[in-house]
This record gives sequence, C-alpha cells and structure tokens, in this order.
Amino acid sequence: MDIQQLLISRPGVLSDPEWIALESIREQTSRFVFDDSMLHLLEDRGLVETAGPRWRVTESGQRRLDERAC
Repeated sequence: MDIQQLLISRPGVLSDPEWIALESIREQTSRFVFDDSMLHLLEDRGLVETAGPRWRVTESGQRRLDERAC
C-alpha cells in the first residue's frame, strides 16, 4: 500500500496510522509495524528525528500527540 493513501490532506491533523507510528516511536516499541517510508514521512513533517540508530519524537510531534489525546 502506498503510504500517501494513509494520510489526511490537512497537514495539522494526524491520520490514525501517523498517530499509531508516533505512539510506537515514543513508547520505543520493539516491533514497528510500518516501513521506513512512514518514518521518513514523519521526519519530513518535523514530527520525528533520528537519534543515532533510533528514532525519537520531536517536540512538535509530542504536541501533536498531546493535542490528539484531548
């Protein structure tokens, strides 16, 4: 499946797959269900960044997660 099909066209809104991916990264899930294209998409949007061999949620990504939880 093309990753673009999983997105919402409004840049300020997280799609369910984006939210799940961010939650997985934040919780350092050992089994990430998405491929690298999702990580790079989130990186392009400024929601995650690399931290050596791992990925971490940026402040912007954390804000988006917090906003969605409300």
